Amino acid sequence: MALTGKTAILFGAGVIATGYARVFAERAMNIAVVSRGDTSETLAASLAGLGSDVMALHADASNPEDVRRVFRDVAARYGSIDICVNGSGGTEKAANFTDLDGFLKVEPGAILKVLTGNYLSKVYAIQQFASYLRQAKQGSRPVDGSVVNITSMSGFVPLTRVPFYSDAFAAIESYTKSAAFIFGHYGLGRVNNVGVGFLIGAQNRSLLLAEDGTPTARGLEILNATAQHRFLSPTDVARPVLYLADSEVSGSVNGHTLRVDGGFGIVNLAGSGYPPERPVY
Repeated sequence: MALTGKTAILFGAGVIATGYARVFAERAMNIAVVSRGDTSETLAASLAGLGSDVMALHADASNPEDVRRVFRDVAARYGSIDICVNGSGGTEKAANFTDLDGFLKVEPGAILKVLTGNYLSKVYAIQQFASYLRQAKQGSRPVDGSVVNITSMSGFVPLTRVPFYSDAFAAIESYTKSAAFIFGHYGLGRVNNVGVGFLIGAQNRSLLLAEDGTPTARGLEILNATAQHRFLSPTDVARPVLYLADSEVSGSVNGHTLRVDGGFGIVNLAGSGYPPERPVY
């Protein structure tokens, strides 16, 4: 691995980040964990003793001024920035709906919040990282930046109830290719995605699991459409993120989305196609 001594900024400190933050921390890196609330401190504290220097920062990834401050502070502390993992975002209850009446009641502000938190937050971070890398290159320092966006399989096939969330990740699929070309053309590095399927986190637990831990109707629908018939874990996502971050093993991978979704939606009519061989949860 070529990550020892490198510096990574991790935007977002939710359940997915707990997996890849740990595998980074085990590689003697410099790591900045960024979130709006105290989850950055919680995640940073969990990485203590794993061999990396870790700092926690409070910032709103959907605010370009906050993003600029993060890059400035991290560069001041560590002297360089090599990796940016964009994992912030989430759903917005006011933008979700289950019927036509609900759709008609969604306010523009709620839609904008979803698009800003999931799409523009990544745009701002990538733009700021490009600015940092260009300045470093102009100062005759070698640069080989790697951006890994944590995206969603809903960017490929929209999900019911959360279309604006799906829209944001569809936009990221396009933007990643554009940014990847810019990074490659100007010798700044690479931009890739890890397209994640379904994990159980604070935001979706009640939607996917009943109080007794069994799947809800929607959770069961997801599991039946997933080849491996299980929800993902943070560990499932961690290694693919590590792979794309490490230029020694993925240096020619650029503008790519590595789907980590357990085979969600790879066939249609899954529920009636084969007899069950095992429980689906």
